[in-house]
Amino acid sequence: MRLNTRLCSLAILAVLAVSAANVEAQSRTKKNPSRPKPTPTRPAPPPNGTVLTSPVGVNVVDERQLFLNAARIAWAFVDRNYQPATGLSRAHDTYQYVTLWDIASTLAATHSAHELGFISDAIYNQRIQRALNTLASADLFDNAAFNRSYDSKTGKMIDRKQRLSSRGYGWSVTDIGRLLTWLRILAVNQPQFATQATNIVKRLDMSRLIKDGYLQSEELSPATGEMHSYQEGRIGYEQYTAAGLALWGHRAENALDARLNALPASVLGVSIVADKRGDERITSEPYIMMGMETGWYSPELRQQAWRVLAAQEARYKATGILTMVSEDALPDPPYYFYYYDVYRQGRSFAVDGPIGGPFVESPRWISSKAAFAWHALLPSPYTLAVLQAVQGSALPGRGWGAGVYEGSLRPTGDASLNTAALILEAAVYNLRGHPFLATRLD
Repeated sequence: MRLNTRLCSLAILAVLAVSAANVEAQSRTKKNPSRPKPTPTRPAPPPNGTVLTSPVGVNVVDERQLFLNAARIAWAFVDRNYQPATGLSRAHDTYQYVTLWDIASTLAATHSAHELGFISDAIYNQRIQRALNTLASADLFDNAAFNRSYDSKTGKMIDRKQRLSSRGYGWSVTDIGRLLTWLRILAVNQPQFATQATNIVKRLDMSRLIKDGYLQSEELSPATGEMHSYQEGRIGYEQYTAAGLALWGHRAENALDARLNALPASVLGVSIVADKRGDERITSEPYIMMGMETGWYSPELRQQAWRVLAAQEARYKATGILTMVSEDALPDPPYYFYYYDVYRQGRSFAVDGPIGGPFVESPRWISSKAAFAWHALLPSPYTLAVLQAVQGSALPGRGWGAGVYEGSLRPTGDASLNTAALILEAAVYNLRGHPFLATRLD
């Protein structure tokens, strides 16, 4: 439900003014969900020095309905953009091309919708089967790995200029890692898909995705057409990606170890970990996805997740600006896709584009998917306040926008698949209180 900006602001102030014992979610329901009963787990204590506090007395019934209502809006986007021939969904209403990350988000959204009871077993099985069939037959780049992009309508590989291509233009191991995580979740939780998921993973040449313990990507140079191989990933995204491959027995040991390239840093008095190799992006995305999907597999990653959230609350306490950062597509020039980072290259709360620099001062927005995910994972009065602030980004019947702009709380508009997928994941986590696939990688 779209909220009036003034009412939303008043609601936020009220939440922050009262004790956690009196905090309530705003939406009420007439009946309880029919899917599995929740089994909530209490988060581990935060590391010393964080500013997070644990919620006390939040109205769980109302909060659960808030998540379910949000998930229904999110599913409306995925369902409307579903492509029957391939089992995929478009990433945006008017854009038919998808990355491997987007394909993984389709699997995540569809699985979550089924868990929440939004679609029947028959429809779920049909959609997942078609998506897996598409992945089983899709052309690979250089016969080694999935191409960076495909046409969601046909499943055909495309080139950098979005033309049908028999070769493609390269792969992103980060995107492949997200896909492998969701293939593993399907294979374990629904054994009827295990054989096909396994065969899809076997299509990949892991000797080219892992080199010297790190993750490797390849692409054709847009200038010369020559093949270029490079190590991909920095702390956070690197561990999330490596975990996806490790779930299938392919271990990039150096990439899995969050301690190996750790560099202590501080953001507004909160100790975080940056990357001594530089070029890090310390933002919500990899930590919320890992937390909801497989759990944080090491103490270092769990502590970093707490601290990434704590730094955002610290900014609110220092400036009065509600803060919840992530990566998102926005209608704002010059980049139209932005990373809003807690820490990047020595800067706190930096904003830049997908290929890095120059930094820009705006847009700055409160991410809707991050708000739902952080409140599902590590709920507190602060995360609840932010969650209420982003309600204005809902587009009933259409999906969820990236969020609301800081200060004005004006909606960003433009729903997307990746925002929808993480809100659906968050609703499942809120209902059950544990990851989709608890795992140990040590």
